[in-house]
Amino acid sequence: MKNENFINGLESHINNFSIDGIIDELPELLKKLCDILVDETEKEVFLIGAIGVVSGLLPNLKGLYSGKWIAPNLFVFVLAGYGGGKGSLDYARELGEQVHLAKRAKAKELMARYLNEMDTYRKELKEYNKSKDKKATPPEKPEKPPAKMLYIPANNSKSGIYQLLQENDGMGIIFESEGDTLADAIKQDYGNFSDTLRKAFHHEYLDLFRRLNNELIEIKYPELSVILSSTFNQLKILIPSVENGLYSRFLYYELKQNNKFVDVFDNRKKDYEEQFNDAGNAFAELYYRLEDLSTPIWFRLTEEQQKKFVELFNEKKANLIDEVDVTMAGTANRLGIIAFRIMMLFTAIRAYESGLLSGTIVCKDTDFENALRLVERLEKHAKTVFGYLSNSQPEKKELVINLRKSGVSIPVIAKTLGINRGTISKYCKNVNPNSNGNPSNPKRNAEN
Repeated sequence: MKNENFINGLESHINNFSIDGIIDELPELLKKLCDILVDETEKEVFLIGAIGVVSGLLPNLKGLYSGKWIAPNLFVFVLAGYGGGKGSLDYARELGEQVHLAKRAKAKELMARYLNEMDTYRKELKEYNKSKDKKATPPEKPEKPPAKMLYIPANNSKSGIYQLLQENDGMGIIFESEGDTLADAIKQDYGNFSDTLRKAFHHEYLDLFRRLNNELIEIKYPELSVILSSTFNQLKILIPSVENGLYSRFLYYELKQNNKFVDVFDNRKKDYEEQFNDAGNAFAELYYRLEDLSTPIWFRLTEEQQKKFVELFNEKKANLIDEVDVTMAGTANRLGIIAFRIMMLFTAIRAYESGLLSGTIVCKDTDFENALRLVERLEKHAKTVFGYLSNSQPEKKELVINLRKSGVSIPVIAKTLGINRGTISKYCKNVNPNSNGNPSNPKRNAEN
């Protein structure tokens, strides 16, 4: 099949998008959980949250992308109003809960042992200080154990994030379903870890020096997954504009407000808690299976898939720049990484279900196309967020409108201000270019 036919077929799939269409072709571990949920919105919110959580449950899984071995970690942002019905996002958290609880139990066990060792150390140190034996050696102070966990609190300082990542071998998940918690942390001077998230997305080296303890914290290959939920206003605290590099690193899902009162007595939901708790056990087994490996699992696409992938994202990048703004180039680039990571995630789960999770795993066409459909669907939500964040820059928009009113042509405005023509046309949709100034010489107006 020619690549242009593939792209046309994919567009047809997307135009007739149905979440059930994607769910039917998911690996079984994800499919059966989506099928439990009652309505389409619940399924969509859960699936977006689930791929975020599962992306942090796949240690020792790597894929070669642009010359670098990357892990499947994803950044997900669900946007909703207060009481907007994002409850199914909490079910996604359950997928990692058993691993988190096991790590916390182990941490408590280690801490109890440490406290006992400290008691012994203090006694031995006291005896040593009293001793007159010059040949005696001082007791060795026990080392404080790491704070093991899977879910790293978002209500944290930058140094706290670094420390917890370091103590968990550079791995973790930030999951925060209440935007106020995140917003309050980030508003503090010590809480601005936007740059940390940007670097972690690409597994870039993180380091921080704490003068108080004269301590250097280093994370050479962070594997961090992030699942956040907030209102649009709270989003702006973390990502104030589209020029902020963090914008293009997230998958966005905008949850539309449901004005109907939900049937809180729907009996179909009575087993939700038990079923998602069982799912947590299943994903814990997958996590430990990968964690115990001495060498990573290597993921790759087929040669035909690679060709389709490059052609599709080349076209997508051109379209996004033309339709929206040149600043969407970064979004197109990172949508490629995101799509690749989703393919990796789907392939690993399917290989695990088939008992083939070892050595090198190759992406199935089903998982390849399903990941592309999901990313294409979520790209529409990214455009909504782009529009919202762009409108939060009224000075630039006002300048464009005033120039257009004075008769300056769109190409001249685009060249002068470095703004895409499509964005200018959108800003000036209802503007009469002859309403102010002298329309007979727009070039002179622009120069003035």
